[in-house]
Amino acid sequence: MVKRIFRFSKELCDWDGHPAEAKKRLGGKGAGLVLMAQDNMPVPPGFTITTDVCNEFRKLGDAAKADYLEQLMVEVMEQMDWLKEQFGYMPLVSVRSGAPISMPGMMDTILNAGLTASNHKEWQARIGERATLDSQRRLVQMLGSTAYGVPHQVFEFQLAKVKKDFGAETDADLNEGALDDLIERYCNVFEDHRGFPFPIDNRYEQLLAAIEAVFNSWMNERAVEYRKLNNIDESMGTAVTIQAMVFGNMGDDSGSGVAFTRNPSTGEPVIMGEYLSNAQGEDVVAGIRTPESLSKYITPSKDHYLISCSWAKELAKVCETLEQMYADMVDLEFTVQQGELFILQSRVGKRSARAAFKIAVDLTEDKVIDRKLALARLTGAQFKVLRRPSIDPGFKVKPQLIGLPACPGVVTGTPVFSAEAAVAASGPVVLVTAETTPDDIAGMAKAVGILTQTGGATSHAAVVARAMDKPCVVGCTALDFAALKKAKTVTIDGGTGNVWIDVKVPVTEAYDTPEVRQVMDWCLAVMGACDVVPVDVGMERPHRVMAAYWWGNVEVMEAILDGIAELPSRQHVTLDLRGPNAFRHPDDAALDDCFGTVPAKDPFLGELLASLLMRAGQLKGLVLAHPPAEVQSKLWAVGYAASAGPAQMVPNAVPADYATFTVLGR
Repeated sequence: MVKRIFRFSKELCDWDGHPAEAKKRLGGKGAGLVLMAQDNMPVPPGFTITTDVCNEFRKLGDAAKADYLEQLMVEVMEQMDWLKEQFGYMPLVSVRSGAPISMPGMMDTILNAGLTASNHKEWQARIGERATLDSQRRLVQMLGSTAYGVPHQVFEFQLAKVKKDFGAETDADLNEGALDDLIERYCNVFEDHRGFPFPIDNRYEQLLAAIEAVFNSWMNERAVEYRKLNNIDESMGTAVTIQAMVFGNMGDDSGSGVAFTRNPSTGEPVIMGEYLSNAQGEDVVAGIRTPESLSKYITPSKDHYLISCSWAKELAKVCETLEQMYADMVDLEFTVQQGELFILQSRVGKRSARAAFKIAVDLTEDKVIDRKLALARLTGAQFKVLRRPSIDPGFKVKPQLIGLPACPGVVTGTPVFSAEAAVAASGPVVLVTAETTPDDIAGMAKAVGILTQTGGATSHAAVVARAMDKPCVVGCTALDFAALKKAKTVTIDGGTGNVWIDVKVPVTEAYDTPEVRQVMDWCLAVMGACDVVPVDVGMERPHRVMAAYWWGNVEVMEAILDGIAELPSRQHVTLDLRGPNAFRHPDDAALDDCFGTVPAKDPFLGELLASLLMRAGQLKGLVLAHPPAEVQSKLWAVGYAASAGPAQMVPNAVPADYATFTVLGR
């Protein structure tokens, strides 16, 4: 029988296969946990049900599915007994999805499964009364909405009422009495909607329902939409990871956070992220509360980091280790339980197009990866995003609102206030919400940009926007929905967090960076447009001078032609007259609008040909490659020779403005 469940802990990891196969069968989350556990990182133990099981389950009819789950639960409960052996008591567990390709927020998660009326007092003694009540209200809400179909808004309505009744601004402000009242309300509305009580005292039923919910979430509407937008194969399925809970909701010395080993918006090589004290992990990514910047605890300085506490010091070390393990920028989720750090997930981090180019070049220069792998991590679509316009530096109008920059880019659109409105709109729109949820995926895809009132740079809105390379501003706490609904346009700058309402914001042509130039050079080299060797015009061997490298720069052109004229002989030199656009692959036609329309007659080519004709006496014997047909006879008449074939290609330091990016992604 094929093994269906694999355990992970510091002492034991069942998986001993290839990492690529681990990701395929255990999903990205499960594979990352195995990798970290094997490296003795602070990972709570658990086990993963493979993607094969999900795919088998999906093929069955309803009756057969029930039987299949009951058989699977025999193995699951055996592994739960193994977890009990690790702790000396039965832990509460999280039940989380994990596809082979990251789909942030698209599938379901259930926390605190196994907390029952029978063991409630036991957990009160272990983690405190408030943390136990807070964990139980989360369990009822998460399991009720994901596994049993009670609308999420029903629970949110009750939460809002209790916060109002008890004068609490946020969830973290609810005391024990408020939480006890909230749990009772949750259980009542659950029974009202389902016709039977919540399984408050049935650990087995909670776990079975959670596993089934994760399997089913592979085909929920938002996950299907996300796969469609990102060309993800439906047949891969999702794994289910069941992991012992740690508790970030045990007070001010506890909390949860998300960290990136590099800035996912800019690519700068500094640890960044967000942290919420007295919170469980879903609070950070859901954007319900605006978290603190991780820089409060891990502050970048000139040559190192300033660390504020012991768990932050350990986290910085983990970040360094993970980046070495993945040879890439990594994002990770962590929980601090009474000052002790636990890592719950690691994966290659989502990043903006701008960050992707900088990270690829930096890792190559640091010899972490080679040029071939760097190019394989980039795409033509990312390059196209990088050529988007930016705000004119001369524009001095102050923004009416300032939020947190989550994904760079400048866009203007009509404000809409729901995903449904965005989908229905005919023109460019900016989706404006308190926060986004995974259910908003279609509206986020349709909008030109996203603006949220709450959440931070690791919230759902920010992570998905970066994956889509959609300009995004989050945590804009001063946002006034009533006023904004009267506005005709809203402009957001996802690189600064600035927001303008009904202001015409001028933009300039796309910015350029050293990283983009470097990658363009790499691409031309891969195409065979140059062989990067020192230029030595005194060497009596074939040289090919590529006009594409200094195309558009008359001063460089004249200097190159002066140098060729000074040679004692030009018989060994070929001047290739092709412009940079000639090297583009037909598949790259979609990139045309990055640069504007290419003129039918290139003015620079005219200047180059005129100079060649004028300098004919100085350049006699120079071999020309690819001259325009209409002037060939003139060029041959004044003494130029025709190229018989390819020769050594000599690069110039100035790369072309047009470069083929078909090589990206190889």
